Amino acid sequence: MQNLIEQLLESEGLTRNLSADLALYEYNSTRKTNYWLVIHGEPIITPEIQAEWLRKCKNSTVDPALEKNINLLIVWNTDSSKVLASKQAHHIEEDSYFFKKHVLPYTTEEFEALRQQIDIKGFATVFQESITAPNTFTEYKSHYLEGGWQSLLYRIAIKLPFISVNSSGSSDLTSLERNIRERIQRTTNPNILVATDSAIDSLANQISSPNMLPENLLTLMDEKLSEVGYESDH
Repeated sequence: MQNLIEQLLESEGLTRNLSADLALYEYNSTRKTNYWLVIHGEPIITPEIQAEWLRKCKNSTVDPALEKNINLLIVWNTDSSKVLASKQAHHIEEDSYFFKKHVLPYTTEEFEALRQQIDIKGFATVFQESITAPNTFTEYKSHYLEGGWQSLLYRIAIKLPFISVNSSGSSDLTSLERNIRERIQRTTNPNILVATDSAIDSLANQISSPNMLPENLLTLMDEKLSEVGYESDH
């Protein structure tokens, strides 16, 4: 996974700052001031740990904009698929102190399956075409609670928002996935999963329509969830 994350960052024009003790990535272009600190491991972080990470990052560059433009990506290899639908990652991401945080949990099984897809189809094809293919979304929806390479693919695109997705004029499946995940993470009632699944099924025709704009699709998603008792917070 470490090599894949680095490949994704490099494809965006980010390179590792070799003078930093940590895995700090920055843009080659001076027109972009955005930094990514990548940490691999369980997201057990304290204010003291974060302060030390930030100090090391600041010492590696003279750019004063780093402190307000740094993202923290925590890549978390977990053996339990239950973690993927838990609120732990969401709570960490809500903490805005020191860094803008992104927690990417994954299981070894789903990573190996994604790696196999990349080996067969190629890196660019998986992250630009497979990610919006209808069959990928259908497979994801059929077992999104258990994870899978499709789920991991969407998860990566959400946590690394700079990934350019070729939607070919169709609906924005990544935005839809983000909407679903955010709703799952914000609720303590598992019935929301059933409501979300029902909403997706009822929107099948709109999802496949080339005339459906992403913002309109998400509006319809809100309406369908409201119909079954879950109010929109947009």
